Amino acid sequence: MASANKVFKGTATWYEDADTYWKSVPSSVDGMLGGLQVVHTPDIRDSLLFLTKLQTNHTLRTNYACDCGAGIGRVSKHFLLRRFNTVDLVEQNGEFLREAAEYLQ
Repeated sequence: MASANKVFKGTATWYEDADTYWKSVPSSVDGMLGGLQVVHTPDIRDSLLFLTKLQTNHTLRTNYACDCGAGIGRVSKHFLLRRFNTVDLVEQNGEFLREAAEYLQ
């Protein structure tokens, strides 16, 4: 088994590296999807289908959802807000949250 030091080697700057990367990405659907905007529609469609199956087979409360790593709110707007009464966005990039305020209107 690999030691923890080997597995996690180089992770000391993981959050800083992520912050640097996301600051270089445009505040758009295409930016949130790494240039693969083509996956937006099937992603939302299949997520809605999955949640429908989950709701059919289990009791699922739909009062609140939390969109972690929300970016500009793409998933919140097109998926979570269709099924949940309230959605909180959690995002480390302030520029994305500012964009989300407009995008979610």
